[in-house]
Amino acid sequence: MSDGTEVRRSFKYKMGGPKGVVMFALFFTVYTFYITAKCQTGEWDLLDFRLQTNDGLVAVDLKIAAYIFLWFLAQCFLYILPIGGHREPGIILPSGDRLLYNTNALTALTANIALLAAAVALGYDVRRMTSSLVSMYKASVFLCFTFSVYLYVRGGTADERKKNSNGCSGNVAYDWFIGRELNPRWRSLDIKYVLFRSGIIGWIILNLCSLVENWTTFERFNSTLLLLNMIQLTYVADYFWFESGVIVSRDIVHEGLGYNILIQFVMIPFCFCVQTRYILTNDTRLPNTAFCCIAIIYTTGYYIYRRSNSEKNDFRKNPNDPKLWYLQTMPTSSGKRLLINSWWGMCRHPNYLGDLIISLSYALCTGFSHVVPYLGTTFLVLLLLDRERQDNNGCKQKYGTDWDKYCRIVKYRIIPGIY
Repeated sequence: MSDGTEVRRSFKYKMGGPKGVVMFALFFTVYTFYITAKCQTGEWDLLDFRLQTNDGLVAVDLKIAAYIFLWFLAQCFLYILPIGGHREPGIILPSGDRLLYNTNALTALTANIALLAAAVALGYDVRRMTSSLVSMYKASVFLCFTFSVYLYVRGGTADERKKNSNGCSGNVAYDWFIGRELNPRWRSLDIKYVLFRSGIIGWIILNLCSLVENWTTFERFNSTLLLLNMIQLTYVADYFWFESGVIVSRDIVHEGLGYNILIQFVMIPFCFCVQTRYILTNDTRLPNTAFCCIAIIYTTGYYIYRRSNSEKNDFRKNPNDPKLWYLQTMPTSSGKRLLINSWWGMCRHPNYLGDLIISLSYALCTGFSHVVPYLGTTFLVLLLLDRERQDNNGCKQKYGTDWDKYCRIVKYRIIPGIY
């Protein structure tokens, strides 16, 4: 009989194993704190870190934590409301289950924006929020850590079919970080998906707060800040409009809910608002030529992103749809067909290419004076390169020699002609 030590030795660790996940946990947490502090103070030099706080670097304001928790409960309530969307099935999980999701994220986003507008109209000063970003982040990390401990304990008693095969190593630190349960739910409430939606909605709310603060401070709108708000809101609205594609994304389908995913969801609002905060605090104004160039770059990235994703999702739903007559496919021994022309013939991940161009357009809105607004784009490059590698390894394992043949047909990974 094998003992626990032999089981752990045979387990295939990800992200560098137990020591690696500790380093990743520290990096994600500290990096987001650093970016949040920059967003609050407006000090943008890379090595300049001066944060004046009355409650210390570690202390948590429990009142703010309670507000954030109540806000999240409101997002849960919006999710379960039978309005603004419909029940959409996800993909079939390794357990054989097929979960249903409420696809009303656009309604939830609209409700949050309307609530912010009402609060501002009634006299709420958004600077109370933007001047407390660090306190909000620390409270979010406190909630994130507390919830990750609960999820670890809960995962130990979860049904075996619902557990995350990658988070059952037996090592406490590793399983806590990776997540022991794949899709923790309370009745019809999918906790992971609501957390994901909430992070994206939080990003837009902080963006709009910067726009309101701009008007409050200068009694005029900065056209560059307005442009950035518009293109980021357009991206998120599109993302939620095509929500059926979101519920089959990698984070939702394949990643367990542990500290890893929780802290990444927290990173979304606090790191993604960096460009709007930079433009506001520096009153950055681009010339008309740069303004138009950025609009073209964003439109190009958005077109690639949307067209490629729509093509993939349409093919996934119905490969025999007459409107997809132009698509060429390669059969595999698994019975599935791989796309080898159109967007998915140029490279294996054209949607990643579109995402990278879009992210670059956000950073370009800030000019070239400081590197901090470009860190998000750099981080996204590293993230997508890693995901492409994981996807490639997974497909190699799934399709075998068919995948080698596919790679000879579709040679480039993300950037046609280059990579």
